[in-house]
Amino acid sequence: MSFELHGRKHIDDELRKISRRQLRRAGEALTHANASAFKTAVHESRKSLKKVRAIMRVLEQSGADLPPKDEKRLKRAARSLTMLRDAAAIIDTFDRVRRRYPTRLPEHTFGILRRGLSRAAEQRERQARRDGVVDRAVEQLDRARKAAKGWTAPSLDVAMLIDVATDSYRRSRKAMKRAGDSRRSAALHRWRKTVKTLWYQLRLLKPLTIGVASLVGELKRLETELGDDHNLVVLGATLRGCQDLRWMRREVRLIEQLAARMRPPLRKRALALGRRLHRRKPRAFARWLRSASKPRRRRSAAA
Repeated sequence: MSFELHGRKHIDDELRKISRRQLRRAGEALTHANASAFKTAVHESRKSLKKVRAIMRVLEQSGADLPPKDEKRLKRAARSLTMLRDAAAIIDTFDRVRRRYPTRLPEHTFGILRRGLSRAAEQRERQARRDGVVDRAVEQLDRARKAAKGWTAPSLDVAMLIDVATDSYRRSRKAMKRAGDSRRSAALHRWRKTVKTLWYQLRLLKPLTIGVASLVGELKRLETELGDDHNLVVLGATLRGCQDLRWMRREVRLIEQLAARMRPPLRKRALALGRRLHRRKPRAFARWLRSASKPRRRRSAAA
């Protein structure tokens, strides 16, 4: 079942059910994944975790008093899985740099650098398994899933969800302005987090609204652009941290320079797209969402 609400009544109950389903899915993916499917399992589990944390923010902003220990459990699980996922994502980013500048280094040198990244990712995965990192993450997910059944929240309606989404829109708009003013990687990464929160919340609202689906798709594209920029920033640090590549400092510096050259067009596109998606002021955004949430028959009659 998709990450969406499908009824206007008992929204709080449905959010709890979605949370428990996502947590169960995340835990099962990690538990049953073999070596070849482990990276995919980590990726899918992280996505499920982000969805649940987005729901927790919706509930908290609506007045729910959720146990702090559940948030801490999910943070610990997310942190341990992020290290494993980032290692795989950086290899994909290195391949993008390689395709963009195929002649800047000999093919043989590109191959050595990539093998160094791959070995570092494999070593991190083996170490995580030996240290019980994955098992502890599964345990935290299972505990949070059981606790989620008892989360208490006020009776929610679409209007309250619109208020929450509007607040997230306001945060994303402010973060975009800060990122545009500073152009610093950290500011862009913080903006990306607010965009992702807004994206998840609008995904929940999508079946209860008309015309929001296109904005959901555009926000996903924006989040991807910002994610690509972040991965290019992290690539250099990851290469520098590879023990096997310490003797290739000149080549590592060149990859960093090439990655830095790829970032300005990405940031330019992201900021242009972000300004278009955030062109409404928060109050106007709230009015648009409220209008979009009207039933189809009433909308057709008014037309």
